[in-house]
Amino acid sequence: MSKTRRWVIILLSLLVLVFIGINLVDKDDAVKPVVNSGEPTYQSEHTSTVVYNPTGALAYHLIADHVEYFSEPAESWFMQPVLTTFDVNDANKVATWSVKADKAKLTNDRMLYLYGHVEITALTPDSQLRRITTDNAQVNLVTQDVSSDDLVTLYGTTFNSSGLKMRGNLRSKTAKLIEKVRTSYETQNN
Repeated sequence: MSKTRRWVIILLSLLVLVFIGINLVDKDDAVKPVVNSGEPTYQSEHTSTVVYNPTGALAYHLIADHVEYFSEPAESWFMQPVLTTFDVNDANKVATWSVKADKAKLTNDRMLYLYGHVEITALTPDSQLRRITTDNAQVNLVTQDVSSDDLVTLYGTTFNSSGLKMRGNLRSKTAKLIEKVRTSYETQNN
């Protein structure tokens, strides 16, 4: 092989490497799509979401008329949501609570924030607490802790209570009113 031919091959090889490098640099500088945080990433009508816990037991079922998911800040908005929780310890998948609201926001940490005409209704006959109503509430979908800082009304089998700031747990079927509590009891004659 002659010296000239060797230099031409080396030069062509270097030229190819330069073009490959330029091509790779151009791909890295390509404009990345900008996500408009004011617009939903996707929308859906009449959705039904079923969620199971890590052991495979049915945890909850969430349906809504309209859903919008926003990738920034990673949250979903539900219109007319209905959440049904299930007893994870029961093999028969017994529905325990129905949670309704005008709209709800679900965040990445599995917190469901409920807004407008919130109604939580017991679906099992053994619950002494039958219904909870308020304007706004939060439900932790993992622990089933429920709270509200608004006026809350609790309806039981033999009582009605209203007050501000409620803390409770759907799994243990308990609710505690914190401030300005008013209760009326129904007595039964034997």
